Amino acid sequence: MMKSMDFRTKLIVLSGTVFLSATISKNTVFCMLISFLLLYIAFQKEWKTAVRCSLLLSLVFVLRLYSKGNGLGILIPEMFLFIITRMTAVFMSALPIVKTQPGELRAIFKKLNVHRNFHLPLIFMLRFFPTVKYEFREIIESLRLRGICSWKKPLTAVEYLFVPMIFSASKTAEELAAAAEVRGISAEGDHSSRRLIQFKKSDWLISIITALFCAILYYWEQLPV
Repeated sequence: MMKSMDFRTKLIVLSGTVFLSATISKNTVFCMLISFLLLYIAFQKEWKTAVRCSLLLSLVFVLRLYSKGNGLGILIPEMFLFIITRMTAVFMSALPIVKTQPGELRAIFKKLNVHRNFHLPLIFMLRFFPTVKYEFREIIESLRLRGICSWKKPLTAVEYLFVPMIFSASKTAEELAAAAEVRGISAEGDHSSRRLIQFKKSDWLISIITALFCAILYYWEQLPV
């Protein structure tokens, strides 16, 4: 479903989630929002992400229940737990957008007549972070094989980890920019795309369900306790 879902539908889900995360405060209403988002990413076959987010939110819920909403001192204050829950909800709604292929994004922005000064940096950013994640993982594995990554010396571990990461990220950015230039991303004229960008019936259905669900949750939030 994630491949067939239009990018504009994903934006509608993200916008609704950001709005509700900033306005709702009742735990019951927020749990309903999380349930909707878990179904949203589960239907797109992001099973691992759904399980990880469920475990993280369950842990935060247990900590908040144990501390009776007061947090666990200076190390884990209540505000920190509150931010984690909200950011997790936003992350789940933004995941399909982050995983959208750059070519599809380019075609969508061209169809929406979005200025290139806005959409080109966004496309590069969405393409850059997944690449850096794999580079980061390879550096950690390399340090483990050499036996020089130890938490007994945290400052040394950070130095061995982030210095190669900075050089690798710089090189990756240059390679991505060069690859985009070779493919004609900055060429003048109309750009064609093999991807069909169309707002289908399923997109209308998901968008309407999302809008109604957000309206219901917002109305529920306004009801007196």
